[in-house]
Amino acid sequence: MSDLITLGFTPKEGFQIPRGSQLLLIGPPSVVKTHFVLRYLADRLQAKEPAAYSTTLWSPKQIRQLLGQIGGKQVASQLRIADGVSCVTAQQSTEPYSFKNLYDLNTINLVLLQAIADLENGHLCLDNLTTLMTYSAPLSVIKFIQVLCARVKNSGVTGIYLVEEGVHTKAIVATLRFTVDGVIEIQDEETKGSLVHKIRLAHLRGIQVDSRWLSYNEKEPLTWSK
Repeated sequence: MSDLITLGFTPKEGFQIPRGSQLLLIGPPSVVKTHFVLRYLADRLQAKEPAAYSTTLWSPKQIRQLLGQIGGKQVASQLRIADGVSCVTAQQSTEPYSFKNLYDLNTINLVLLQAIADLENGHLCLDNLTTLMTYSAPLSVIKFIQVLCARVKNSGVTGIYLVEEGVHTKAIVATLRFTVDGVIEIQDEETKGSLVHKIRLAHLRGIQVDSRWLSYNEKEPLTWSK
């Protein structure tokens, strides 16, 4: 198994992520970040690599429906979900992994570690940190992420953690960026009356990366921005 993950929906010279990296995905509030990580998970699941998704925004049913549209029902059925939505809506979760509330970061940490306990060389996406910061102080969430990233990395699992841009202070965002191994950025641009999404691998600790922006079409493969 290669030490580098080359995403199947990017150009050959595009995103190559060291296996086991812990990455921050930051961009404006929209569904695009979720769409990107679901494409990432579909790509990895199709490569026969296990994956888990921690959701605080979308219900497990919605996640599987979206993933099914991207990778097919069989791929969607293989995704392990840590449910952080049912507790907010006061519903009983049917998932094997779920949070009783979003205030207790220690318990959330334990649940996520249980969800990835047997996912060596697998993948974890947490969607998202901004939600957790509405329930706990940002510095507490940063400490939570520092511990979680270390344990996820030690388990041989690649992690992607989503956060909303323009919501947090520059100091909080800078500290989050320092905490992880790398940063993926998404931005929206209006071109000729249409909204264009762009994405780039902005930083990987200790590794020189091509940080050029890619145009990201939610229905089509990633292509280089002109």
